[in-house]
Amino acid sequence: MTDVKSEALRYLGYRGHQPDGTTAALLEKGYEELSAAAVMRSCHKIVRKSDAASLLVGKDIAAHLAKSERVIFFAATLGSAADGVIRRAEITNMAYALILDALASAMTEEFCDRTEREIAGNVQGHLTWRYSPGYGDYPISVQPELIRFLNAEKLIGLTVTDSDILLPRKSVTAVIGVSDEEQERTVRGCAVCNLRENCQFRKDGGHCGNSQGTA
Repeated sequence: MTDVKSEALRYLGYRGHQPDGTTAALLEKGYEELSAAAVMRSCHKIVRKSDAASLLVGKDIAAHLAKSERVIFFAATLGSAADGVIRRAEITNMAYALILDALASAMTEEFCDRTEREIAGNVQGHLTWRYSPGYGDYPISVQPELIRFLNAEKLIGLTVTDSDILLPRKSVTAVIGVSDEEQERTVRGCAVCNLRENCQFRKDGGHCGNSQGTA
C-alpha cells in the first residue's frame, strides 16, 4: 500500500509534505474500499510490428518503436465497481472522491507495472516503457480498434465511448516495444508531452497512463 498511497499523495499535490490526520484517515479508508471493490484484469497480445501498422499511427510512436520488431499491445483495468466507488463519493463528499480518484489512478499504475513485469519475464528481448494512445501525437482515436484487436471487451470488460474514452475509467491501454538490443528508456510524462496544454485526460483530472517518472 505504501507506494500506492505515496503516489496518490503526489497526484493530490503533496510533494514532500505529509498529509494531515483527516487526509491520512481518508487515504486509509479509500484504499480499503477500493481494494475491496477493484477486480483487476489485464490482457495482452504480442505481434510483429509490421502486422499492426493500422494501430501504430503517428511519428512519436514510430520513434518509440524504432528499434522494435515486435510489439506488445496491452490493456488493464480496475473494473467498473472501482468506478462506482468514486461516483458514489462524488454525490456526497467531493473531497473524499478526489482522494479516491487519486488512489484509483495510483492503483491502476501499480497494477500495470506489476503486470508488465510479469509479461517481461515471459518475453525474450528488451522492452520499452508503455506508450498509451493520447500521449504525444499517438491519437486516442485508435482506442476502438485496439480494444477489438485485444478482444478486451470479452476478456476484461473494457469498452470505449464514442469520444474514445475507456470504460471503466480506471483503465489503461498501451503499446510496448520488444527488441533484441537494449533500448533507452527516455523521460516520459505530462511535462514532455506535445499535447500537455490540450490534453483531455488532464482536463478530466487523470492521465493517459504515461505519467510515471515525471511531475
